Amino acid sequence: MHTIPSLMIAFESYIPFAASLRQLSDDEWVTPLAPGKWSTREIMAHMMLWDRHFMNEAIAPIAEGKPLTYKQSDFNLFNGNAAAYSKTISREELINGCIAVREELVTLLKSLNDAQKEEEYRDGNGNPFTILFYLEDFVEHDAHHRGQIVQFFGLK
Repeated sequence: MHTIPSLMIAFESYIPFAASLRQLSDDEWVTPLAPGKWSTREIMAHMMLWDRHFMNEAIAPIAEGKPLTYKQSDFNLFNGNAAAYSKTISREELINGCIAVREELVTLLKSLNDAQKEEEYRDGNGNPFTILFYLEDFVEHDAHHRGQIVQFFGLK
């Protein structure tokens, strides 16, 4: 079984990974990773916007002792908007944004006391939400997208 401290290590490891993408060329940054798939640029915008969304709608409210405002959304619409957003921002701005948002999210998560970390909350749809489940889900999500990028470019 996963623990919050072990998941936090994996969750934080996304930060140096995002920074490492500065080594990609401009062409590599915008090349789809497979036919019909996203580019690294689109993946990173997707990751950053999900981080920001959960930070604002779930983690910040928990830290502030307020009800969660996170609601299940149309994932395809959200992801499509993230892909479109990726084309409006420079690579450096996007990488810096990914790092800054994840660092802020990590800081918020670390600021939670043990009771906040262990409590079962209800999201805006009435579904259960826990910090453990969130971290498990997003560490897996990170690993999926990191794996795609690492495999495509042969990164370490």
